[in-house]
Amino acid sequence: MLFYAGAIQQMGEVHDGDTTMDFLPQERQRGITIGAAAISFSWRKHHINLVDTPGHVDFTIEVERAVRVLDGAVAVLDGVAGVEAQTETVWEQAERHNVPRIAFINKLDRAGASFQKSCESIEARFGVQTLRVQLPVGEEAEFEGVLDLVDMQLIKWTDAAGTEMLRLPLLSSASGKIASLYQRALEGRRTLIERASNFDDELGERYLMEEEIDNEILKAALRRITVQRGMASQVLVTLCGSALKNKGVQPLLDAVVDYLPSPLDLSPFEAHTVNGGKLSRGSVRGSDNSLVHVKASASEPLCALAFKVQHDRQRGLVVFFRVYSGVLNAKSQLINASRGGRKERLTRLMHVAADDEEIVESISAGHIGAAVGLKHTFTGDTLVSAKDAAHQLVLLGIQVPKPVFTCSIEAESCAKQKDLDTALEHLQREDPSFVVTVDDETGQTLMSGMGELHLDIIKERLRSEYKLEPCVGAMRVAYLESITNSVGLPYTHDTIMGTNRHFAKLTVHVDPLLEQQTKNQDEDDVVNDENDSNIVQWMNQGAKKMPRAFAMAIEEGLWAGLSRGVLTSNRVAYVKVTVDEVDCEWDSNSSAASFRAAAALSLKQALKQADPVILEPIMKLEVRSPDRCVGDVLADLSSQRRAHIEEVKSASGGDGGDSIADRGRSIVFAHVPLAHMVGYATILRSKTQGEASFGIQFLCYVEVDPATRDRMTVDRVKG
Repeated sequence: MLFYAGAIQQMGEVHDGDTTMDFLPQERQRGITIGAAAISFSWRKHHINLVDTPGHVDFTIEVERAVRVLDGAVAVLDGVAGVEAQTETVWEQAERHNVPRIAFINKLDRAGASFQKSCESIEARFGVQTLRVQLPVGEEAEFEGVLDLVDMQLIKWTDAAGTEMLRLPLLSSASGKIASLYQRALEGRRTLIERASNFDDELGERYLMEEEIDNEILKAALRRITVQRGMASQVLVTLCGSALKNKGVQPLLDAVVDYLPSPLDLSPFEAHTVNGGKLSRGSVRGSDNSLVHVKASASEPLCALAFKVQHDRQRGLVVFFRVYSGVLNAKSQLINASRGGRKERLTRLMHVAADDEEIVESISAGHIGAAVGLKHTFTGDTLVSAKDAAHQLVLLGIQVPKPVFTCSIEAESCAKQKDLDTALEHLQREDPSFVVTVDDETGQTLMSGMGELHLDIIKERLRSEYKLEPCVGAMRVAYLESITNSVGLPYTHDTIMGTNRHFAKLTVHVDPLLEQQTKNQDEDDVVNDENDSNIVQWMNQGAKKMPRAFAMAIEEGLWAGLSRGVLTSNRVAYVKVTVDEVDCEWDSNSSAASFRAAAALSLKQALKQADPVILEPIMKLEVRSPDRCVGDVLADLSSQRRAHIEEVKSASGGDGGDSIADRGRSIVFAHVPLAHMVGYATILRSKTQGEASFGIQFLCYVEVDPATRDRMTVDRVKG
């Protein structure tokens, strides 16, 4: 895309480690995308902000923060494999943020590629109808171009670089090969119009009235379908090509302009007032938590979202942001509305181009940029102008996934401990899905991440960027704790510390929650922003006019208690905690500290009596293996990994299809505990001579069996 748009002078190749967007040393060494990278370029007099994201599940935070600020997306799928496990994960993230999207079936030049089967894979796995605006001309080694069903053209590329593109009209008067291509395109166009008319009233009316539908009418209808929010879960405009062979990229860029929305198409965006913010500049009175619609206009008050923070050795923190309304000017004084109205002053404003930059004076609504000087801004924070201090809004933040793998880490020497602490602090600031904690019982420093690869990259960065050689322990899974019964306990905290008496009395009720119940809390619930798997709520709040400081201390104590379970000290999840204010008592010896302690201790007692259990993460596993190795793969999964085999099917669909690469191969679908997936990549390579591949996706948490629970509890006592 960048080459054809004139943004770069020479194309790079992932496998050669010289691509523009994959600029991190680890990306170039491994030939994969690790971090989301942004760049801007122009195409057909339109300004496009491109964010390239990883596909690997370990770097899901990079996709999460990118889709949060996107207006539209291009889902790139493998023309041989179709929808893979990682594709489903990314698709679900785009669905959650309601991002309009189109699809590009790539690698049609490879052996085993099938546009038809890839589209069928999309329809089966995502439950959508594909609107195929293109058809391939040839596949595998014979792939030479595409049929444009909207403009009724044959598009071919006559040079290796893909710069010389021919658009040949498909006419009814054609003869020979072009005549057969015309008939195929005509049939495909009829199917396209028929399908699209089911999703657009204007097109549907023309279709039923048998009116002529020219290319502009069809193109407008496809845009309306794609732009309409929520439509991506039903229908998907689909294109095809081969990026490696430089075929299909320019028509894809055309499709981005023709079908995907601009910020104006999606405006207004939802935000909420905070810190007594006003609904508009003209409002007289402020409020909290009132819904506001933010318009994508330069004349509106500034409202921007920080979606990524990166530490630079020379410049310090670099904050990447999307401007939703107004104009962000260089050297502006800002207010971080997500941090209680904290003031920030940026010192440099930039347009970004992967690892390059262009210093600018301003960035307006709809654009992406980067800023230096914002010392207190984190991923997901909302920034507004200090000039509009009374107009503080908060946009929807960024959902950070909880880490599932943990290992210990120690500095190589006492002299290096401070350096290691600083490096880990920087890495946490950059990557919210990377968490560093200190075990209260052992004093060990623990680092947690989304997978083995995620933590391997962290270790590599500590060595290459920070020149550290830390000692890293064995990988282990991050379990959860929960409860299976409801318990309500009164608790009295009455202690003497020094010469002071501390008194607090309250009753805490705990109830087990189903996961879906945590998504539908009442407005009065107090919910931890960083953890949507628990609910803390009040009963009869205000009945006794409890001092606000005491109420807040109770909430803090309860959330602290939920961060550490009673069996293995893992985080507690899927629990509803209720405090009845009628049962709360205080006197002149009470303080916020006494209520904070009482809340934590009473919760601990209640959890112990509520039949606590340990939960382990279960993953959806998809293994693609040669048929001759399937028996070994299944035996290993069943006997060594406690896997539940869901299905084994032929990779070619079982119909003797036309995919050469998939013949003689099978796909194994299974559910497997994550604890048994440590080191699985090496095991699978060994059992299949390196010919198999796999993908995993988080499914759910389930209760461990009693034997495993008892072993884990004993290990904790011994440890």
